[in-house]
Amino acid sequence: MMHKLSGPFYKRFLARHFSVGRNDRTTCWPKPDYGPMEVMRSDLMNGIKVASAKPLGAQIGACTIMYQAGSRYEWDDQLGASHFLRAASSGSGCGYSSYMKSRFLQQCGAALTCTTDRQSIAYTLRCPVSMFPDLKNILLDAAARCCYHQWELDDRKPLIRDDLVRRTPEQIVMDLIQRAAFGGPLGNSVFCEEDRIDGMTQDSVVCFATTNFKTVRCTVGSVGVPFEETLKMAERIELRRERPPDPCTPLSFFKSGYEYHDLGAGSDTWIALAVPGCSSCDISCLLKHCIVASACGTGHIQVGQHDMDRTPQPPLGLMAGNDIYTEYKAFNISYFDLGIFGVLARTRACSAKQVALSAAEFLAHVGDLNFRQIDVGKRRLKVSLALHDEDCVKVSEGLALQLANNLQIDSAKNSMCMVDMTPPDEVCATAKMLSAKSGCMSVAVVGDIGVVPEGRELLCGF
Repeated sequence: MMHKLSGPFYKRFLARHFSVGRNDRTTCWPKPDYGPMEVMRSDLMNGIKVASAKPLGAQIGACTIMYQAGSRYEWDDQLGASHFLRAASSGSGCGYSSYMKSRFLQQCGAALTCTTDRQSIAYTLRCPVSMFPDLKNILLDAAARCCYHQWELDDRKPLIRDDLVRRTPEQIVMDLIQRAAFGGPLGNSVFCEEDRIDGMTQDSVVCFATTNFKTVRCTVGSVGVPFEETLKMAERIELRRERPPDPCTPLSFFKSGYEYHDLGAGSDTWIALAVPGCSSCDISCLLKHCIVASACGTGHIQVGQHDMDRTPQPPLGLMAGNDIYTEYKAFNISYFDLGIFGVLARTRACSAKQVALSAAEFLAHVGDLNFRQIDVGKRRLKVSLALHDEDCVKVSEGLALQLANNLQIDSAKNSMCMVDMTPPDEVCATAKMLSAKSGCMSVAVVGDIGVVPEGRELLCGF
């Protein structure tokens, strides 16, 4: 048909006009930015706190119901209950059976996850925004109306054992370093011990959930879900409007302990060293500790590049030299009352002693960081914060966690501004304060425990 088109018409047909002027379409669209555009908050009369973030037009949303009911709230006869709660999140509730939940979620392209730590337990629904009104009852069924039938708990006991087997050495050593550093309830593991699995009953799990799943310990965060829908769902968690008294929280304290898990002679060895850090309630102090950790190096330079790039982040990552089997990285863990800062190292058994001594020496002299390294640490932290806001599940869980700690950061952009406003000299003072605490160092070892020196030998000369 091309030859039938006249010359002028053919030219007009193929002509393409470009304009650099601003028109109505370019001015009405919002400017791309980090994180959600707007966060709306509300407090219910019964104590539940709600926050809903409006994203930049994403079609996938997430909603989180979080309780401050982690393993630190377990009593002696309830140790391991939070692990069973995590495993039973897909179990039957008052409105749906386990099979109905799984099938309905798969048909709608949604997912329900449950994550726990020593402080909290979070139930998160990830789904298309248009499907949330139909799926919110499943989230309520898992978080607030689960039945915890004994036969379902018995069916999940093999899954609990599989969780213990599937733990990586790094997960084990990070769990042990917290047990070594914290005395009191914070020393409780997030995993159920092997000898307690068979003895876990429905009464113990229900008692733990009833005691700790209180509205004053409940926060709800969502991203992409309309604020009105989030508020309606939060109101259905507990119909009573009276605010219950806040259950007492047992106090924890720091200790300089030593924990180990033997994998046999000649096995690869993971070593974790930690000193007292800060709590999550003081956001300025928390940011300083995070900047120090990022300045030391918290992993490999692989984010945003090739996934097999194992180039370590200096200066901590360069301590391994030419030893490709040795890795170092810093970490910072904070709860609402306590926290720890430390160094994690992985190496072979033949070099475990020297690596442990080097890690202890670095932690004792972490106060020697200069302003340039601190500036690099700020940039690394801002990249991590920006990547965090790419996942709607992490954003919703982050909003719920902010409410639980009485903080208001809302988005990565706000946190980046706070990072930029943190004076470098105050970060240096924080690093020097961590160095001064090297005498209170805690140690955890997983692997060949016979080749790693104990605490007193590690601190010799520092």
